Amino acid sequence: MPATVATRYAQIGSSSINDMSTTSKEKSLASHLKTLHQKASRALILGQNSAAWEHSRTAVENCTIERLAAEYGEQQARQLCCRLWILYICVVSSVTEVAETDGTLRIKQSVDGVRGVPESVRSVWTNVVSAFGGCAGDVDSEVLVPTVLLSLKLRDARTARDIVESWLATLSDEYMSLLGSQGVGAQQTMASYVRVCELYMLHVLPQLGDLNSAYEFLRASTVVSDSVKKEFTKRLDALRNPPVLTRKRKTTKSRARKPKLVQSPVQMVAKTEAAVETQPEKQVGTRNDLPSLASLVPHSAKIGVRRQTKTGAVVRRPRSTLSVAWRV
Repeated sequence: MPATVATRYAQIGSSSINDMSTTSKEKSLASHLKTLHQKASRALILGQNSAAWEHSRTAVENCTIERLAAEYGEQQARQLCCRLWILYICVVSSVTEVAETDGTLRIKQSVDGVRGVPESVRSVWTNVVSAFGGCAGDVDSEVLVPTVLLSLKLRDARTARDIVESWLATLSDEYMSLLGSQGVGAQQTMASYVRVCELYMLHVLPQLGDLNSAYEFLRASTVVSDSVKKEFTKRLDALRNPPVLTRKRKTTKSRARKPKLVQSPVQMVAKTEAAVETQPEKQVGTRNDLPSLASLVPHSAKIGVRRQTKTGAVVRRPRSTLSVAWRV
């Protein structure tokens, strides 16, 4: 075999070995990042905040678009980066709280074993932008939205405003042209853009008391449709002039109780005699044909009954008018 041919085969063999080592390295990095994502997710669900923090922090330290795009392709690298950074932001939200009015973060007192948290949400956003290539407009909206929500949760609306405005100001021409087209993915891109605008106009700016900027932004937008503008205008009007809710008191109709007519014993006897006169077929005068006067006499009128006192003596009260009338 000539020397040139042997040298050529040797070069081909060495290049094949290098390609195999590079492929195995890529697979090990991908599997390592996915394993860290699974461990961090499981720990976060189980409430193991320290373990979730360590796994997620380690994952994002090795996750950049530039590095992964060269190895796996841009689309897969972007998807993996989005998953890792979204989980990282969720873990930061669960282990930190705002300490000062300037947005400084501190670890919650209920969380143990967590070290090295970011100083503020601004530092989190800076790391996110760096991972996506250094341009805020290149950050995926799926990562932008949870970052803004983290700022609002920690009562740092100024940082949330700066994040959204930096993203809107640096969107690429390709992205803006995709918003106005009917191509593949245009509908999903438009939905993501509208979601960011909604978060900016209806949540960020109202917390800063700057509704005028929200109206101006909506009027200046050339991408949002008229129907969406009308809906956003209606919601902004409701925020500016909130409806006054008045509770109606329940009015209960007071029903006047009819006074009970207490008939005297004489009236009861007259009523009984009238009832007897209306029945001529029966013989009047027999005691069994008449209704029981005892059932018509109130308890207070039954004073002709013997009763026994506590001492055992039997007392007999005078007869009532009814008893006298009955004996007649």
